[in-house]
Amino acid sequence: MTVRTRIRRAIALGAIAVLGGSAVACANPFRIDTATDKPPVTDGIADELLEFYDQPPEWGACDDPMTEVEVECATITAPLDWNEPQAGDIELEISRPADRPTDPQGSLLVNPGGPGASGIDYLQQSLEYGGIGEDLLDAFDVVGFDPRGVARSTPVTCLDTAGMDDYLYSVPDGERGSDEREQALDEQAETFADACAENSGELLEFITTDQAARDMDLIRAVLGDEKLNYLGFSYGTFLGATYADQFPENTGRLV
Repeated sequence: MTVRTRIRRAIALGAIAVLGGSAVACANPFRIDTATDKPPVTDGIADELLEFYDQPPEWGACDDPMTEVEVECATITAPLDWNEPQAGDIELEISRPADRPTDPQGSLLVNPGGPGASGIDYLQQSLEYGGIGEDLLDAFDVVGFDPRGVARSTPVTCLDTAGMDDYLYSVPDGERGSDEREQALDEQAETFADACAENSGELLEFITTDQAARDMDLIRAVLGDEKLNYLGFSYGTFLGATYADQFPENTGRLV
């Protein structure tokens, strides 16, 4: 079976799961029997990666909740570089609703895209204002995460607050479409990139989609899931497809 076929089947399963509801629950190969936290899945993991995969999350209060909805957070240690896992570590922050379903079909990892948007913020905002939907919250342990380089996970640092305001909101010199405007935009982008490189050090080199997809498999395993169920938006769709390409045998429902 090709990777493309696996991805198509995963997407089809996801669509059926969202639209079909109870029909899927009758014969669901990904279903678990209890909301009790499960031990990490470490079967087949290489010895050099076992210390990362065999770390049960320690759930507790989130440091800076955005809303009054109760959520839990946990910190997971991941390699800075999955290709050289002993070269250093980073931290990944994950979250879930404190009010969890009693009979979930498994975890459901969510990512709002960006790239660079916070999945933890997205989950909290969805719990307060809607977005993920009650059906999914009742059916899955929904888990938000900040990808590497983002927000509460080990973050990339670029400009200070004033510099970011100027980068995002100032109007470049020159008329739109003119050479002067193009040069101003190029200089602005170069200043931003140089600041990220200077202030983030070696971290910046490893903020890639491939590395982030490896992080997602780590999150899947420490949550105790054999398969990754995933809901991604915008850039998150590319992140999910990258995961399916890297880990077809671990791919559950991807939407």
